[in-house]
Amino acid sequence: MYDLETLRRLNEQAHLAAVALASKSKPPSAQIEERGKDTGPPPVFPLSVLARKLLGGPPSLAYFMEMLEMSETFTGFRDLVRDYLPEYELNIMAEDLDRRAARFGQLFSRKYFPLNDNALSGEFTMGDLLSGIPFQPLGFSYEGYHAFADFRQGYILALSLVECPWAEEDPMGLSEDKEDADGIPGARIPILEAVSSIVGNGLVRLIPGRGWPAAELHQMTDDTEFDGLGLFAAWVNGNTGCVHLDTKGEFLEMGELPEWNPYTVDAMTDDWRQATEILDKIHRVALRLEQEPERTFRKLLALLTGNKDIVIPKEQLPLPIG
Repeated sequence: MYDLETLRRLNEQAHLAAVALASKSKPPSAQIEERGKDTGPPPVFPLSVLARKLLGGPPSLAYFMEMLEMSETFTGFRDLVRDYLPEYELNIMAEDLDRRAARFGQLFSRKYFPLNDNALSGEFTMGDLLSGIPFQPLGFSYEGYHAFADFRQGYILALSLVECPWAEEDPMGLSEDKEDADGIPGARIPILEAVSSIVGNGLVRLIPGRGWPAAELHQMTDDTEFDGLGLFAAWVNGNTGCVHLDTKGEFLEMGELPEWNPYTVDAMTDDWRQATEILDKIHRVALRLEQEPERTFRKLLALLTGNKDIVIPKEQLPLPIG
């Protein structure tokens, strides 16, 4: 099983990954495609390699003993390579023993779906890899909600409309029973204050104290110019139906990792394609909210509240001078 420090690191990586998706200008699919780009192994200079071999001498007895002890692991790893990356077998096996798992992770992430950062590091062993598929969880976490100030403006505006899944746990560090006069849960107060500074307090007062449930946001905004807001709410609530988007880092205990088999890899590859489509759709509505934010947010609230009397300011017309 993973030790406590590894689980802590995985959870932190998952949190940072989710925050990164909601804070950059590029669509999430483009961000992850860049992350998965592989520069290939460093160039090989034959004379340099020969010099290192001659200076280093023959492999030690300890090296051969280690190889014998991990023969079963080595065979299992080789089978993984042949099952999923047969075209890269020579490339992977040419790596140093302690770099083969990371090399596998890099190439697998490009072909199928991204593995987590821990699996791409030199500390990740072949034995770790055989314990289960170390995929990258992108669940919207407790910590992610706490770090809303790091999001792009459009994501902050969207977040203000969504019920907080942790309202009772109060991830913002406020007391659980702290509410303002309008019954706004303490966890939402800093988010609404941030939105107030963007679009004005008058519009913020039109938002229900607890926000809207994901199902209602889906029903009211799907197939409109704000399509994607319901998906964002589902992501916040861990209810998109995608393993990648609904799994949080703290749930990545060894017993919960998917097992290596062709069916699971195919299913998770399809899941990843669906996840990127959802993330890109969310990103598009976030960018829409950033265009003339006060006017656009007013228009969205008119749709959500059914209040057609909310005046949407027209674009200012140029006036003649003098």
